[in-house]
Amino acid sequence: MAGLTIETARKRFGSTEVLKGVSIEVADGEFAVIVGPSGCGKSTLLRAVAGLEELDGGRVVIGDRDVTRLAPSERGIAMVFQSYALYPHLSVRENMAFGLRIAKVDKAEIAQRVQRAAQILNIEGLLDRKPAALSGGQRQRVAIGRAIVRQPQIFLFDEPLSNLDADLRVRMRYEFARLHRQLGTTTLYVTHDQVEAMTLADRIVVLRDGRIEQVGSPRMLYERPANIFVAQFLGTPRMNILPATMADDGRAALADGRRIALPALAAPLPAGTPLSVGIRPEHVRIGDAPDALAFTIGFIERLGGLATVHLQSAAGGGPIACQRRDDGSLREGSSAPVRLPTEHLHLFDPSGTAIETRRERP
Repeated sequence: MAGLTIETARKRFGSTEVLKGVSIEVADGEFAVIVGPSGCGKSTLLRAVAGLEELDGGRVVIGDRDVTRLAPSERGIAMVFQSYALYPHLSVRENMAFGLRIAKVDKAEIAQRVQRAAQILNIEGLLDRKPAALSGGQRQRVAIGRAIVRQPQIFLFDEPLSNLDADLRVRMRYEFARLHRQLGTTTLYVTHDQVEAMTLADRIVVLRDGRIEQVGSPRMLYERPANIFVAQFLGTPRMNILPATMADDGRAALADGRRIALPALAAPLPAGTPLSVGIRPEHVRIGDAPDALAFTIGFIERLGGLATVHLQSAAGGGPIACQRRDDGSLREGSSAPVRLPTEHLHLFDPSGTAIETRRERP
């Protein structure tokens, strides 16, 4: 195994700059996930690591080797694609062995590696089937098995679950996590699905428009987002963002004129300073309290044990969402007292960058 270093990677297609100086460090044995919206450059970066795209600037280092100009076969990587890319006329066994046969690996060694990978993935009973006789999840396991038999230094996954239905994606996330615990191979995984990122990653790299917005553990990014983009990209339902202005009493005046208490700021802000107040739906409280604000329940999404309650301010302004246990007590159109706990508020400046508060200091 080996670590992976991407240094100031740049890539342009015509007049469009897709990667704008991206630098990432993935430690030996780490599971790193690159997440971001469609078109942000995630797959291009992964393909550059694999050697399928040539960088216009920067370099890729695997272990202590600069592999930037090496062919894919010389990099010590194995890549699993979104489309599985299995040969339809070959059996599962032959698909998994194909790359090793091309590399002229000894037949006995090939058989041993294929059998071991099949055991790891629980597909021993499928080795003599053709891909057409397999389900989507089974095909994905075969594609992963083909990568495992190569015994790579780095695993690369390009949105491997996007073609699967919702239930199978959940089960395959568990399989990926189990596989990484068992093999310990350094992994770089690309997805647009923030749930995959949050559940699988040791560290998440949030990419937008070819630039890194933030890097950190799932918990760190969720609890201390660097900006509004990260705050709203991670988390379902996404974080509520309320436009506000710093008041002269140290509180924030919301767009509807009402004021809320703020956490202690690391540096004071002058009265009149525009800011945005963020709070996650699970931290919004419905119930009587001295500092509660009056809202109207506009719509309730009932999800079995949970409900997402969409609240409209009686004084105007945009709606906010509250996620809570669904006890059946709330009714659409009724009034509700709502509290925004100070300890759960996130503050952002006019550019969308997080404002430091004293409780965030280490």
